Amino acid sequence: MEKYMATCRLILCCNSTSKVIAPIRSRCLAVRVSAPSIGDICTILSNVCKKEGLPLPQELARRIAEKSGRNLRKALLMCEACRVQQLPFTPDQDISEADWELYLRETANAIVSQQTPQRLFEIRGRLYELLTHCIPADIIIKGLLSELLNNCDGQLKGEVAQMAAFYEHRLQLGNKAIYHLEAFVAKFMALYKKFMEDGLDAMVF
Repeated sequence: MEKYMATCRLILCCNSTSKVIAPIRSRCLAVRVSAPSIGDICTILSNVCKKEGLPLPQELARRIAEKSGRNLRKALLMCEACRVQQLPFTPDQDISEADWELYLRETANAIVSQQTPQRLFEIRGRLYELLTHCIPADIIIKGLLSELLNNCDGQLKGEVAQMAAFYEHRLQLGNKAIYHLEAFVAKFMALYKKFMEDGLDAMVF
């Protein structure tokens, strides 16, 4: 970088600086760019659809923007999916979810429904499937956490969130994502099974 700094400039883009090594960070000027607002995404969706000759209702644009989690790329893909699904657009039409999101939800439901070594082996295969389709490991663990918390009691949610943060941190430090994802699932299974058994014992006595 120092060798060519007189003749060229490098622009590096990333979603998180946690994996950027210190020597690179020390040689760069970090500029943090916040995610676009809901209004910004609505404006961009409207402009894109206008150029394509597709009238986009503002209600639908706002619903897409909110469901995308302020992720512009995801919002554009969701808008494209809506176009394939139905034309002309209507304000109340369904917004399709990505296949991998549905697959992740099914994986979380499978974790909650049964906690056995055989089920853990099956979940490992599903996690591999997500990773081989280029779904980032941190997105997988965040998605699993969100779905698993929906099935947890209030007193269990804090422990599960803390556990997810621990394994997400280890995920950033390690090289093999599957190890940390599987460890998180195994730990959750053990915690959830114990919680359910304790609850049943309390009901019996």
